[in-house]
Amino acid sequence: MPPIPPKPWTNLLDCTKDASPPLCLSVDEKVIGCEDCLYIEVHSPNLTPEKLMPVMFWMGSYNYMFYIDNNCDPTLIVDQDIVFVRCSSRLGPFGFLSIHDISAPGNVGLKDIVMALKWIQRNIRIFGGDPTNVTLFGSGTGGSMVHFMMLSPMATGLFHKAIMQSSSALNRWALAKNPSQAVLQLAEQLGINKTNNYDIVEELRLIPAYDIMEAYTQLSMGTLKCEDSFDALFKPCVEEEFEGQPVFLNKSPAVLIKSGNFNKVPFIIGSNNIEASVMQYIREDFYADFEKFNKDVTLLVPRSLALDEIYSNKIGRQLLNFYFRETKTLNEHTRTQYLQLLSDCYFLYYVNKTVQFHSQFISECPVYYYIVNYAGEWCVPKQLDFFNSNGHSAEVAFLFRIKPPDLPHCEGSRDSVTTRKRVIRMWTNFAKYGNPTPDENDPLLQITWDPVHDDKTLNYLSIGSELTKGRNPFYERMTFWEKMHEEHLFLRTLVYFNDIGVQW
Repeated sequence: MPPIPPKPWTNLLDCTKDASPPLCLSVDEKVIGCEDCLYIEVHSPNLTPEKLMPVMFWMGSYNYMFYIDNNCDPTLIVDQDIVFVRCSSRLGPFGFLSIHDISAPGNVGLKDIVMALKWIQRNIRIFGGDPTNVTLFGSGTGGSMVHFMMLSPMATGLFHKAIMQSSSALNRWALAKNPSQAVLQLAEQLGINKTNNYDIVEELRLIPAYDIMEAYTQLSMGTLKCEDSFDALFKPCVEEEFEGQPVFLNKSPAVLIKSGNFNKVPFIIGSNNIEASVMQYIREDFYADFEKFNKDVTLLVPRSLALDEIYSNKIGRQLLNFYFRETKTLNEHTRTQYLQLLSDCYFLYYVNKTVQFHSQFISECPVYYYIVNYAGEWCVPKQLDFFNSNGHSAEVAFLFRIKPPDLPHCEGSRDSVTTRKRVIRMWTNFAKYGNPTPDENDPLLQITWDPVHDDKTLNYLSIGSELTKGRNPFYERMTFWEKMHEEHLFLRTLVYFNDIGVQW
């Protein structure tokens, strides 16, 4: 159910202990946290500044179920005269279960964040923060959650800038098309034999929360370990409208962007060059079974594009010819090409499309586009080794000092630390001024980051060991995927008409 604000109190509230994280999965794949999780964490460099400071609000969700914020120390951001805020919100089935009924409407994890943003508007001055200058930023599904806030009427007026890292609400895995299906899968995993969705939800309310999260973990990890997929069972959805119940999302993201009816704010958006390389850290045997693609080319086709066997075979051949044009097959030396295919399909195309959409339909707010082309070099424990890649979530180490619980801060190479200083400077500049490079003579940056000009001229900043400028990143690959999606739309229509017996 949607969150309810706490009742006011007059006694002293003890906030000297860390609050528990939400029920979730840790990086070492263990269930941690508890249901009592709606707490806000505030870091301020000065409680009584002469001038109120910008506020940066972090969203760190991954796959709408993983939690790594306990490894992320925001001190370097706070040192830039920033009030840093993050909050726990419900994840997995607790945050995103929906049966399109008032008893489980969906998106309550996002409504948790809205409630936290309202708290900021009322209280952040006490911590030296400026409620009229709030920047949302997030990575992974946290990036898509930032975008959802831009698209939601519930978040209107609660923030003023946004930073989306690695994803947006347009990613196919960001939005549930049929949320009730996940409810049935979870019920089966828990041994619930009811068939009515309402009855299933009532039965779930009688089961201990930890048991529900354990069952969901088994379902989710089975998918992640077996498929090259970044999908989550429980995630945001378009809601039904019920009397007296505020709706977080009432239309699909693409429809809202095209309509122009959303929260228009300047934003930064971008991705890592090879986002899918994170799969190598999720699956130890990743790519060991590459021969299966040579035997059945339809296995190369993402599930979102898979149709019947004939059309899937055609799309698979197109993917093989485009990404493996020299070898025409996959082998032990084509791992990089396969990772690039997955990166483009699941991440880069949708980030690029988000930039184009916003530039096309809403030109009044600047969009700053970036690509990270540099893998950090950090002394991290094995379970955090994905920070030493150019893949999904790796850029988080360029914003935070990585400090695993009960361990010292993880040190990095000279270039890694310099890149982190640059990213923090640009991100906090944007929070302060709406421009990541307001001083062209800044000795740390020595560059002017140009915003996107229009939907055909996508200026971007390449973040490597040095900062460089470019235009229309991955142009050939993005053009290929645009044609693929256009053709897929036609093929899906063709299959639909064939299924209902139309003669050609």
